[in-house]
Amino acid sequence: MKTSNTTAITQKWLEGISYEVAFWNNVYRWPHTFKGMMGWAHYGSAICLEGFDANHFLLANDHPSVYDVGSGMSYAVGDHLEKDGKLIPLDIHYIDPLAFHFNRILKKYKKKLPPIEFGMTEYLSAFIHDASLITIQNALDHSSAPIKGIVEALLALRKGGVLYLNHHPNEAEMEHYKGFHQYNVDEENGELVIWNQSEKTCIGQLLGSFASVEVKRMDNGHIVAIVRRNGDATSLPERLRKYVDDKTDKAELCEVLLNYQYRNTSLARNLKGSIRFGVFNLIQLMAQMLPWSLKMRVKRLIKQA
Repeated sequence: MKTSNTTAITQKWLEGISYEVAFWNNVYRWPHTFKGMMGWAHYGSAICLEGFDANHFLLANDHPSVYDVGSGMSYAVGDHLEKDGKLIPLDIHYIDPLAFHFNRILKKYKKKLPPIEFGMTEYLSAFIHDASLITIQNALDHSSAPIKGIVEALLALRKGGVLYLNHHPNEAEMEHYKGFHQYNVDEENGELVIWNQSEKTCIGQLLGSFASVEVKRMDNGHIVAIVRRNGDATSLPERLRKYVDDKTDKAELCEVLLNYQYRNTSLARNLKGSIRFGVFNLIQLMAQMLPWSLKMRVKRLIKQA
């Protein structure tokens, strides 16, 4: 069977899991890195999103629900609404495909935080229904099929709902297409663009009247996009249906599953995977011990190399 481009990228994505788990394991291992993360996160306070007044938007919704997709373990979005000077608990869910790993880390380091719920951007409408707001921050470009993820997110929204995207521009280029970094997110002439070395898609043109796209490049360089599902749209346009074709999904999932099992059957491959995690865990162990400013300088030097 010929391996599709999506399947090949998914296999690369799977190989990036060891690094991601090692990173979060060591953020939670050290008190100073955990405290630093929770210091910039909005957990325990009102929802706050760069370039979008989420609090105002959600207060205008009946029974609003928020899904932070590809959340990692950052709890960055905030879990309350603010109304008349008072904080109101918000129905918020933290979604990530590595939830099984992350919940083990929560238990390991005895952190009393909400569990991470399992879900994948590429199949989001199978996990989420009637959402008011879906946020994806620095995670859409980590998925194996980001355009499909956008379409899936729009299907998971209620009519008039918002998909909020916030990403560093062109991360895959900076990371040399390693691990999770297989796609770039950027803004060109007011258009949200997703691209890699083999394809480029203007999201606003693709979605057409099904959803509106407002995109801006913030002063800090972040690409922020507000994608609103059209309240008048009753069904998915024909050109978008290929992204949510169940038969294609089943075929590719079966191929990825069995190919991954085949590639990791031998003792040598299993040992290689364990060694990869051990190496990444050791690197992160040392990296998270460094002061934040020094870590950022080292990261910039690595990216420029």
